[in-house]
Amino acid sequence: PARRAAAAELARLAAAGVPGAHPDDWWGLRVLSDDRPLVDDGDPVRVTPSAMESALRCSLRWLLERHGGSGPTSTAQGVGNLVHAAAMLAEDASADRGALLDYVAARFDAIELAARWMAGPERERAEAMVDKLLRWLATNPRRLLAIEHEFAVRLDDPNRPIDLTGRVDRLEVDEAGRLVVIDLKTGKSTAVTGTDLAEHPQLGAYQAAVEAGAFAEFGDESGGAALVQLGTSAKDAREQNQPAASEGPAAGWATALVRRTADTMAAATFAAVANSKCRVCPVRTSCPVSGQGRQVVEPPTVRRTGEGEE
Repeated sequence: PARRAAAAELARLAAAGVPGAHPDDWWGLRVLSDDRPLVDDGDPVRVTPSAMESALRCSLRWLLERHGGSGPTSTAQGVGNLVHAAAMLAEDASADRGALLDYVAARFDAIELAARWMAGPERERAEAMVDKLLRWLATNPRRLLAIEHEFAVRLDDPNRPIDLTGRVDRLEVDEAGRLVVIDLKTGKSTAVTGTDLAEHPQLGAYQAAVEAGAFAEFGDESGGAALVQLGTSAKDAREQNQPAASEGPAAGWATALVRRTADTMAAATFAAVANSKCRVCPVRTSCPVSGQGRQVVEPPTVRRTGEGEE
């Protein structure tokens, strides 16, 4: 009876011309409005190394975050950004530790904290990362070429050109004269396994950029790339090295991975893929496989917990 009464009322409103009352106006019942790809064939696709892992892991999440679905900057991200900024002042181990700590202290209050009590521990964590960075620099065998170096390079492709753009934390050169990109990681759980490291998308993209001439003023031979883990609970920084992409039986894999990512980003459809990052996904309510997402025409689910409801 309630459904029939609601339908009758909607019919009355639709007959009166009330916007949204007629089913033809309901977004959840409309047919697909546009089946074209996100990027037309022949148009360039912009790929950034930092977005590659997300796009390859779950292209739906990448799409939604790219178009406004990402959440606000977290405390951990704010601390990480501050440490990255301080790292720009540390070319080598001779950097003034006191000046770096003063830099962090002077800007720490600008970080949004979820609670005031977090200020002490988070500031100590930031200072610990600065010390880890300095100790790592003291044992780093490579020579620094540039810090926070921006790059943009075009990769020609039979289907569509690819604009590979980004910024590297540190560009270094090894004893053989090859370029090595260093990416500083400040997260608590950003370390990767050996298997994943070999084809880590972000590092691979940096290597592809080197080989494509993104740093032509320094060279175009890649000596590999590395993650330097500063934010984990370990006492010292951990350097995780990815071998040169031009070596081994799978030579050229890095550029091929960039091309596959470009195809994913330019597609007409985007897949929701269950993975280890689903628990912290900011767009779970728009995901059909998360258990929290649903069509806009579906009623909300009410779960009872004890005496209350949620």
